Amino acid sequence: MMELLQKNNQGKIVFCNAGNFYIAIGKDAVLLNNLLGLKVSCIKPEMCKVGFPINSLEKYTDLLIQKRYSYAIYYFDQEKEELQIIEDYEGKYKNNIKDNHINCYICSKSTKQYKQPDKYMIALSKLYEKEEMRRKKRI
Repeated sequence: MMELLQKNNQGKIVFCNAGNFYIAIGKDAVLLNNLLGLKVSCIKPEMCKVGFPINSLEKYTDLLIQKRYSYAIYYFDQEKEELQIIEDYEGKYKNNIKDNHINCYICSKSTKQYKQPDKYMIALSKLYEKEEMRRKKRI
């Protein structure tokens, strides 16, 4: 549903409620992480998600208005199984990010790792850690 809403609202940041939270996914989550520092988690392989409590909606929309980014907010009524748009802001800036994820090899904010770390990257990381320890010993 969210991906279809994003296509229908080209360039706008799309939020929709999920229980007691508003969420944004994919490129919108990446932009919100960059703009507002919201923490990302994995929603599915190679797809980031951010969220905040419903009672914080005004705080985050005010920040987006200050930064002049376009957004659309949807409310999904689970009992009626209806979706309605509750706010649509046309700002100066649009979301031009192409990537749906930040780093899916190790998503430190998630309960799952969707991809296994690359053994070559692990070896490189260990090498750099050893070099850093040697450098600190010299100083």
